[in-house]
Amino acid sequence: MASPFSFACYLSFHRALGQADACLRLAFARHLQHALPMERHQPFLLRCTHGRLALELRLLPAGQDWQLLLTGGDAHIGAVILAEPGDGTPPDASKAASAGSTARPDATSAGIFSGTEDGVRLHVLRRAGHHDDEAALPLARDYCRALGAAVCVSAGIHYDHISREEIDTVLALARMLGACGLRRLWRLQENDHADGERS
Repeated sequence: MASPFSFACYLSFHRALGQADACLRLAFARHLQHALPMERHQPFLLRCTHGRLALELRLLPAGQDWQLLLTGGDAHIGAVILAEPGDGTPPDASKAASAGSTARPDATSAGIFSGTEDGVRLHVLRRAGHHDDEAALPLARDYCRALGAAVCVSAGIHYDHISREEIDTVLALARMLGACGLRRLWRLQENDHADGERS
């Protein structure tokens, strides 16, 4: 049986998935496992499974900033995304031009890419032939916007002979894990604020 926290995440993402299969949403609610902190500045882990697919999201505080590790399947690092609050201006244009500036690199490129998306400066480091940034970039951007802090996401997800449907499932699970982590951080932040008012 799902814990109340995983069920709350299931309910809050029922609409967000829209196109996703109802079975996936139910599977997520049933299979989310978590080791949650009691305080905001403790690391924690969220884990979910769907069929042969299993993802883990580790959240590690670094002062006011956050390091996230998104993994699944064979262990490796395929992409690293650094997101920092931005004022809407792109990074230094001369450096960006020489790096092929874009926050969304094309599918075959490896290297470092930079750009600004939704008021967040994004720096993408991707290994050749890897697509882990597709799951990591939205997490980095969303956490940075929500927390107003620098966020680094390292991602490595690999399953042999993965189908397009399974890739879509992995991306949906990554979004849900990320959103559940943010929800938990907001709750902890609210508790910290309430405790501060009582003292």
